[in-house]
Amino acid sequence: MSELNSDNKTRIDEYITTNDCEENDSIPVNLKGEKKRLQVYRLPIELLYYNIRNGRFAAEYINEVKKQGGELKPEDKEDAKKIKNLLWNLDVNESKRTYDDIKDRGQWLPGIITEDGYVIDGNRRMTILSKLFEDTSNDEFKFIKVGRLPGDVDKNDLWKLEAGIQLGKDEILRYGPMNELLKLRQGVNAGITTSEIAKTLYGIDDKDEIELKLDRLERIDEYLVHVGKPGDYKLADRKVEHFAELQKIIVTEDRMGVDTTTRQKIKFAVFCLIYDGIGHRELRKIERMVRIQLDTAIKKIISLGEKCQGKAGIEEPIPEEPDEEDGENSEIGTIFEEAGDELGAEENKDKVAEMLRKAATFLDAIDYQNPDLQKPEVKDVIKRILRSAKKLEEIGK
Repeated sequence: MSELNSDNKTRIDEYITTNDCEENDSIPVNLKGEKKRLQVYRLPIELLYYNIRNGRFAAEYINEVKKQGGELKPEDKEDAKKIKNLLWNLDVNESKRTYDDIKDRGQWLPGIITEDGYVIDGNRRMTILSKLFEDTSNDEFKFIKVGRLPGDVDKNDLWKLEAGIQLGKDEILRYGPMNELLKLRQGVNAGITTSEIAKTLYGIDDKDEIELKLDRLERIDEYLVHVGKPGDYKLADRKVEHFAELQKIIVTEDRMGVDTTTRQKIKFAVFCLIYDGIGHRELRKIERMVRIQLDTAIKKIISLGEKCQGKAGIEEPIPEEPDEEDGENSEIGTIFEEAGDELGAEENKDKVAEMLRKAATFLDAIDYQNPDLQKPEVKDVIKRILRSAKKLEEIGK
């Protein structure tokens, strides 16, 4: 899309000139800071091309490129079919709802195309119209209503236009957090400042939120390299909130003056936990450990990170992602749980009666015939309990 497809522009020009395809409709857009309205045309889908760099399916497209072994060309019919299938499967339920809606009342929301026929807004609608024609043979579905951009639109205008349409506050949830981050980076790479992006998306001059999200994407890139899957953004698609929690940990480390080596080890431990399937809220415990400088718990966190080295590092990536639905704790999960117990004990140390009641409840529930009681590590815990019990015995006299 960086170079004009002159042949296709000519085809569209000729079609508009020789056919009664103007709709009694227009689309408001903002180009170069000015409000304009685009005339809507009813054009044959065969004259148009999917916009493969559309941010709404950026992560999916990157994954598809890896699978196919190279870029997909929307001008190629076979590649266009692959893009169409990708778009339909982004959210099958939403695709089916839109399919039924357009089948019942036709296309009522126009898309937007470049002057040479690349779809800036309406890729999914074009997919659904094409599928409707395949399913019904109704010629009505061979066409799509679109506003056509003028020829002087540059890449910054295109990004702002697409982002303004698709990344507005009401649309972000549908867009998806991973693709939102990738779209923001695309804007920066196009030469748009973070202040401009903030104004385009939110109508404000505050760039902090944009820069925070761009930093989040950098953390995701680090993670994907660490687990041996660089650029595989689908792997992080449902884990964006985890990296927001990592950012909070890093902010607290800055405030507490944590040394560089420890920070790096904690980060690798967080990567390990993310890969192990931990919920993002659980990572808040690490931030609290750092904030209260709970060294014993932090050492445990660091140790679980070290256990991942060799199987979650750059040189030896993890071969397969674990099943998040597996109810059993992994060794990593067990270590994290122990660190969490230490955090809970520290944070509740002033609630003596409550802690004693909980300890008594757990001790009362123990099956004293259980053979696990003979394990060396369990006997070490028993010795700790007996030392505490002796102190309590003195107090209780």
